Amino acid sequence: MKLILSLSDEQFLSPMEGWAPRDVAAHLIGWNSLMIDAARSILAGRAPSYYDDSKNDYRNINAGFTNNFSSQSKPALLAELGSSMEKFEAFIASLSEEELTSDHGVIHYSGVPATIGRIIDSLAGDYQYHTRQIFEWLIGQQDNTR
Repeated sequence: MKLILSLSDEQFLSPMEGWAPRDVAAHLIGWNSLMIDAARSILAGRAPSYYDDSKNDYRNINAGFTNNFSSQSKPALLAELGSSMEKFEAFIASLSEEELTSDHGVIHYSGVPATIGRIIDSLAGDYQYHTRQIFEWLIGQQDNTR
């Protein structure tokens, strides 16, 4: 969020490798909420619904998120991003260590048991990836203006 806050409004809306930082924020808002649903599915012994879009590299889900969270306002999207992460964190904090780490009989499409801990790791990895992506894009933009 700090990195996105540092962007000008123009940079926030400028495409980088197909997505603007605005789209990344919308994407993460959607995944924060979807991961709560996914965790509930795993706890119930059901595969999360997003597995169905894995063969499309989640293009359908991500397109939905960028459409559903369509604001062009950086403050509005960042407020929603913060709120969605707070909800995800509160949900995770409500679970026991056993619920986070146990195999509930759901197999991830990669063949390993799906756990809530793996959901947390996956979401954290997505945040790290997109932070790096935006940072490298921003550095590249600065280099091009020199």
